[in-house]
Amino acid sequence: MKTDPFAIKQYPKWHPIRLAFTAKARLIEREARENFHKYALPEKNISTLPPTPNADWSNTAVTPSQMQHLLYALSMTEHLTDTVIVEVGCFRGITTQYLARATSRKLIAVDPFIGYGGSEEDYQHFKNNIAGLSNVVHERKTSGEAARTWQYGPVSLIFIDALHDYANTAFDIEAWSALTIKGAVLAMHDTDRVEFAGTRKAVFEAYKRTGLDLLAHPDNLTLLCKLNNDVS
Repeated sequence: MKTDPFAIKQYPKWHPIRLAFTAKARLIEREARENFHKYALPEKNISTLPPTPNADWSNTAVTPSQMQHLLYALSMTEHLTDTVIVEVGCFRGITTQYLARATSRKLIAVDPFIGYGGSEEDYQHFKNNIAGLSNVVHERKTSGEAARTWQYGPVSLIFIDALHDYANTAFDIEAWSALTIKGAVLAMHDTDRVEFAGTRKAVFEAYKRTGLDLLAHPDNLTLLCKLNNDVS
């Protein structure tokens, strides 16, 4: 199991364990940038997509096309009853809102809102955007803490849009894949920007594992489908 980067933060910055983890993480990020094109996945767009939502696009980094692909992935999992949807990294709740509106299943929104792209101001926007959506459950925890204390049953769609580096993305993919079932979709954001080269590397490695298929890859969003229950 990959190390939870947030668990490492329990150590002081000078602690050998934290120093070693940070040094390794920086080396991996450097390698990912140097080999950015090596980790590219084929472009793959879905031709028949749901309508574009009338969303407040100024409050999300998700594009209209990406949102359509996420909604398509959600529709693909609607037959997987007694499962839930998970969003890791919610920012201001725009994707949370539109995914929740498109299903009657529970959507578990995981975001501690402790900085790292989720400030107190963003949290207020998030709460406003999910107000009245009874199927949204907010887990104000880090990704690793939420996965370790999971109590909501199997996951059929996971949208990972949290910290965009190798250590966090690779950990998130592994931790949440373990909670998904056959037919589930793993969606990862910011997979095609050189400033997030580590995320691209982590997603490429996940794609190369046996049991994951490339469902779609529009610009800067990668969706993988789980073909069996042995992938983690």
